[in-house]
Amino acid sequence: MPSPGRVPVRSAVRAWVYDRVIAGMTSTWYRQVLTRLPHGARMLDVGIGTGAALARCADVVRAKELSVVGLDIDPDYVACCRAALERADLTGHVAPVLGSVYDHRGGPYDAVYFSASLMLLPDPAAAIAHVAALLAPDGRLYATQTFHHRRSPLLEWAKPLAQHVTTIHFGRVTYEHEFRKAFADAGVELEELSTMRSTRRSSYRLAVARLPEAA
Repeated sequence: MPSPGRVPVRSAVRAWVYDRVIAGMTSTWYRQVLTRLPHGARMLDVGIGTGAALARCADVVRAKELSVVGLDIDPDYVACCRAALERADLTGHVAPVLGSVYDHRGGPYDAVYFSASLMLLPDPAAAIAHVAALLAPDGRLYATQTFHHRRSPLLEWAKPLAQHVTTIHFGRVTYEHEFRKAFADAGVELEELSTMRSTRRSSYRLAVARLPEAA
């Protein structure tokens, strides 16, 4: 395995594309979630990617003394994530893990965060139910997600194909009713769904959820 400071060329190229397309937007999303966490919180980051977005929030992670386990199923991204965390001096706070959310057995966590990763999963409801069981009694599940306001068959067709050009898995077009249904099917209560930014065709939302018995 290469050292954290050395990343294979193929991994570095894929990470460069990912960071240019994704990290600028999602770093703002990360900051909104991280600022809500209590001091010393332990968080599971599902779909940490290259770690670039989290690294841009290093000041919050260090100031709050957060502990983060970052899951991703892409070995190229995890290799680059380790290097990004080392550059940001976050290796004492963040542990990248190559693995599937469905197989993860860590915790208990004060927070679980899906940064635009929830609706990429083959079974979002099963993922929600699984990680909810890893939460501490007063823990919260956070998700940031792009919603499209109206059905777009063209976008539904084109979005999955973008992976072949960018190497980034954008998943499927997400609509609010589908997102809400995933939480309802998992038996997890959505207590907040706020809009961070909106355009005519889509909006960027922050969801906060909890187990009903935590109410």
